[in-house]
Amino acid sequence: MEYCQKLSMNLDFAGMEVDADHLAVHGEYSRPQKYGLALQKMVDFISVPNSTYEMNDEDKARVIRCLPESLLAIEVPEVWVLNIKPTESDDLTMLAPHIDKVRKCCINIYIDTHGERTAYYDYQGGKLEEKYSFVAKHGEVWALDSDRPHSVTLSPPHVRKAISVSFINTPYSEVVRHFV
Repeated sequence: MEYCQKLSMNLDFAGMEVDADHLAVHGEYSRPQKYGLALQKMVDFISVPNSTYEMNDEDKARVIRCLPESLLAIEVPEVWVLNIKPTESDDLTMLAPHIDKVRKCCINIYIDTHGERTAYYDYQGGKLEEKYSFVAKHGEVWALDSDRPHSVTLSPPHVRKAISVSFINTPYSEVVRHFV
């Protein structure tokens, strides 16, 4: 698929630390991009920051061992925990449309989901048009083209948790071909 693809990958989460309260912050991204500003002209929503957290070395190694050797020969990815917290408001809350400036592709392993919706967009002439969306379930694994505008609509009051395998230099098309 052009934007994202559900993958068949097995990972045992037992004992993994994914609670942000116990992990060091890797980064927080909250600066609005032109994609989020374009959507706010059409939809009223509250934008939340995306925070990434460091995993311990043992858990990172467990995740990386699940990846195809052919892919690891190209790039050994970073592994982070994502905990996206909605506001306590009843208003529409989302991680606003954006592209990830720190990585080209990611594989998200969804650990705690509550019906959050990920959407992909085309952006032309200052206008945003939704092209595809999906709702990940607990335990699902999705490869995402993080170089394309995308958003996540949250389900307050739930925190969305995922392990994110981040390819800094390898594009989506190259990553997914190793899972076919």
